[in-house]
Amino acid sequence: MPKSTRKRSTGRVSGRRGRGTATSAVETITRPQQTLPVIILLTFWRWRWELLVLALVGYIVLAHGAAITGYFESNPLWLNALLIIVLSGWIFTDNLVRRFVRNRMWCVITRHRVRACLTEMRTLNWSGNLPFIVGCLSTKTGQVVWLFMRPGLSAEDLENKAETLASACWARTANITRSTRNAALVRIDIDRRDPLSKQHIVSPLLNDTSDMPEQAVADDAVMAFLGPDPANETPAVDSTDSRPAKTGSGETRTKTAKTKTTAAVNDGTSVILGANGEDVSDYV
Repeated sequence: MPKSTRKRSTGRVSGRRGRGTATSAVETITRPQQTLPVIILLTFWRWRWELLVLALVGYIVLAHGAAITGYFESNPLWLNALLIIVLSGWIFTDNLVRRFVRNRMWCVITRHRVRACLTEMRTLNWSGNLPFIVGCLSTKTGQVVWLFMRPGLSAEDLENKAETLASACWARTANITRSTRNAALVRIDIDRRDPLSKQHIVSPLLNDTSDMPEQAVADDAVMAFLGPDPANETPAVDSTDSRPAKTGSGETRTKTAKTKTTAAVNDGTSVILGANGEDVSDYV
């Protein structure tokens, strides 16, 4: 029989220039082809606050650097030290400018940490695009981040990822909610502090006992009212009200009104007695 002309497979496919290429390689993450203007625009948008701060510092140094240096050289040393102390105290005290700068810094940090966490969790669509971070705003407990989910992504891709986002943002907790009007908008609440943790809340119902010691509270009239009644002996009294009543035939009959009386026994419990002296406590 003629020999087969098909060559035996060696497991390698020779490519160009003699290099072997794997035939079973699968590219799981692809990147779309972006033009240079788009890349530059996205870079400016992502680092806009950092670039704004650098531009502001550069403008102050170039435009007013000589004037600031001459002002400090013309003043005595003690006045310069006093100015530095006052400026440092104003920076570290609680004021509007300090709160704004602190909140903006945390918003910038949170936005970068959320983006890094989404990249590590591979929250990408098939084109390799991350959710677009619309903005990051400051709240009383932390920050809120708004995401716009690209085509191929939804809020279900972030299910059970709250703890991962909180850990990446160095926060206490993180809550993920979807917009009720648009499924592509997702809100992430980053909680960094609890505003009620350092406040002592006193109920208005305890105005009379909130500042009293424990022994005084134990002897309060309310506690005495909730305690058992003191044992006292009260004899049972059977009261009957006999009044003659006229009938239609001219005869009179006596109408007896049966009343219930209460007697206290030595063990401090109340007993309800009927008109004939019978204990009817179990029936009332």
